[in-house]
Amino acid sequence: MIRKKYKVTGKDVDDFMIMHGGAYQAYIYAILDSFLFEKGYSKRKLDHLKVRLQKCKEEFTYQKHLMFTQDFFLNMEFLSTAEDLSKIYVRSRFFNSNNELCAVSNTELYWFDYHQKMAVAPPKDIFGRS
Repeated sequence: MIRKKYKVTGKDVDDFMIMHGGAYQAYIYAILDSFLFEKGYSKRKLDHLKVRLQKCKEEFTYQKHLMFTQDFFLNMEFLSTAEDLSKIYVRSRFFNSNNELCAVSNTELYWFDYHQKMAVAPPKDIFGRS
């Protein structure tokens, strides 16, 4: 599980000072990019390998709004199934500073080889698969 703390900024909110859906996704992909970088998969290396993570399905559930200047943290965990090793399931949960659940995102990703134009299994060491 990965956990990072953030603060809602002006670019994250709509006219009502509520964090908009695109901002939630931006935080998810920012933490995912930093995770890949820590594992040795920088954007440059991914470009060289001609692979990327590609989103194929996402479900979002809002329970409480995050507001402008509010501190929050994001928990991200990788879920696995034995059925399809090319799929990566990511559950992201947003909590406010009072530790109240605000939003949940369940995302299905593929490790996509854009040279071969097909989904491939990610490296075993990256998500802790055996």
